[in-house]
Amino acid sequence: MGMTAAHPVTRALNSSWHSSVATLPAERRAATPFHSREWAAAWQSVRTEQIRGRHHLLLQDGPRQHRMSFYQVSHSPLWRAMEGDAGVTRPTFEADVLYGPSVYSDYGGLPGATVPVLAETVDRGRALAHDLGAEALVIANIPPAERALWREARTPDAEVVPHWTHRARVGSSVDEFIANIPSSKTAREFRSAHHYGTDAGLTLKIVHGPALIPFLPELTAQARALRDRHGMPLYGSDMLAPLTRVPGAVGLLAQYSDGTLAGGFFCFRYGTALYLWTAAIDQARNANLHVYGWLMYESVRFAVATKAGVLDAGRCNYAYKARLGMLPVALTSAVYLTRPNPHLISRLGALHTGLNQHVLQAWDRV
Repeated sequence: MGMTAAHPVTRALNSSWHSSVATLPAERRAATPFHSREWAAAWQSVRTEQIRGRHHLLLQDGPRQHRMSFYQVSHSPLWRAMEGDAGVTRPTFEADVLYGPSVYSDYGGLPGATVPVLAETVDRGRALAHDLGAEALVIANIPPAERALWREARTPDAEVVPHWTHRARVGSSVDEFIANIPSSKTAREFRSAHHYGTDAGLTLKIVHGPALIPFLPELTAQARALRDRHGMPLYGSDMLAPLTRVPGAVGLLAQYSDGTLAGGFFCFRYGTALYLWTAAIDQARNANLHVYGWLMYESVRFAVATKAGVLDAGRCNYAYKARLGMLPVALTSAVYLTRPNPHLISRLGALHTGLNQHVLQAWDRV
């Protein structure tokens, strides 16, 4: 009996550029809100991050489609703020950078993509960056599960971990979440902050999607007061307003007894997780009301009520989130230069080292 030789199954890999997400075909449900077409569409109109061009790469890998949005950025306030955290003495980049996607996306990468798809993404992105006169292509915020795949696809010229996100299992109740806090002292403080705010008259208002828009002027002002560094606004209504159309967008708003805004979390309840993307706090009265801690407690309660299995508390506040027992997750940005530049490699190394030291110092305070 003869034997039939087995032939490997090959799939056609094609890619094409689009100037707007509106011209892309409908996609399957995105892995996170940051990978949704609504998130990419929001960045079509953002001005707070100074974007000179927007390019969307559609990749067809046999029956599967992937999309990566690239932004030619002349100034990213969030990247500059991270340089401030690192204590570097000069900006990392001296010319435009092509980010894929924006560093404001808590999670980047291409979940579920094969190594050939990732290689095509880097090759097309770096060629575009070169044509645009950008210094580098930055594939931003790659989660640990994808980091080795991107390295295998194309070895980056440098890697930087700009920030860490924080995740914790929610459990079936707030009490279960608190029971998993490593320190009994921290657990008591977590409860006390909520009791103090509640006794002082704080109440929670839950606002979904575009219904958040009337609250954005105050939220934006409070977010700027909380997060602005070096005189640069990190967030603007131009950014927050279109993000209200991202699936799962929800505001968890703390209100004073007179109905005014004490602060809030701009969140996404998506899939199995509640993502706390950014915070806004009334700094004038926060010290007395523990608004941030009160909102963290209410976030756990909201996650439980909506059956979210995971609370993803995002970046920053490393010491506080470590005390709550949240798991830190490093998000890597892979940098591909458009031309040899040893001075840029050195600056990227200094940035990575400074950011790592910034995190370690925070953890030492736990």
